[in-house]
Amino acid sequence: MRLELIEVSRIVEDPDQPRRALDDTALAGLADSIRQYGVLNPITVMPLVGVDGFRIVTGERRWRAAQLAGLFEIPCIIRETGATDTVERTAEQLIENLQREELSPLDKAMAIRALKETLAANNKEIGTRLGISERTVGYLLDLLDLPESIGEQIISSPNRPADGNLTEKHGRFLRQLNEEPELQSRLVDKIKDEKLSADDTGKIAKALRHNPDKRDDILASAIEDLPQVLGGKEDAAPFSTGRAFISYLERMLPQIEEIKVTSVSAAEIPAVETVAVQVKEAIDRLVAELRAARNQNG
Repeated sequence: MRLELIEVSRIVEDPDQPRRALDDTALAGLADSIRQYGVLNPITVMPLVGVDGFRIVTGERRWRAAQLAGLFEIPCIIRETGATDTVERTAEQLIENLQREELSPLDKAMAIRALKETLAANNKEIGTRLGISERTVGYLLDLLDLPESIGEQIISSPNRPADGNLTEKHGRFLRQLNEEPELQSRLVDKIKDEKLSADDTGKIAKALRHNPDKRDDILASAIEDLPQVLGGKEDAAPFSTGRAFISYLERMLPQIEEIKVTSVSAAEIPAVETVAVQVKEAIDRLVAELRAARNQNG
């Protein structure tokens, strides 16, 4: 690798870049910064075969912003042809975008799916490669099960209220209504109109699934009135005693042991794998909490 100043006109974007859209306002802000301070971090490029030019590996936003800022050339780290194959280039682009949070959740999911298929890797291997948890990989891939019109509306808002927007957590609950798209669409409207949190959305989705005869009333009521709509009953705690919990696990274990992978179709494997991982992680958390409680109690 070597560092050189290269004319922006000799550089082209990568058609396989995971990002599908760029924020014009953010791009203009970056261009203003570049006018004042220049490009602080070089972009990474590869020579084009048979052409006097270069293709971007990472740094498309900086390249576009440099053009807006009127720069003639930009600092580039040049990777020799063949040093980065398609798989590695895609992985590197995705990692950079994930770190900069420049991809929408749906774009992340689509890029991760493409990378997973290319590498023939499972969720854990993809998570390790990208520096995110296996669960996060599964949650993102779950978004691809949603209708595209809903998936495209999902934003990332980990540290602020959703304020009427659809978040990844909203998407996980909406996915439970995939078999009833009209009902799903009505819940999306309710989320936006009433600025429902993801947790409240989960309560409503559960109520809609378990009370098909009261769906219109559920969707028409405010979240605080949901217990009354359901007959004045809050969801009871599933396990009132340790004995009840033990009994539940004892019934569940043989059912899990009877599951045969050979009975799962190839198309169903990714979804079954995701749910199995979620169950395992939930059990792992429970075991850790039980051990901590046992140690604390001496």
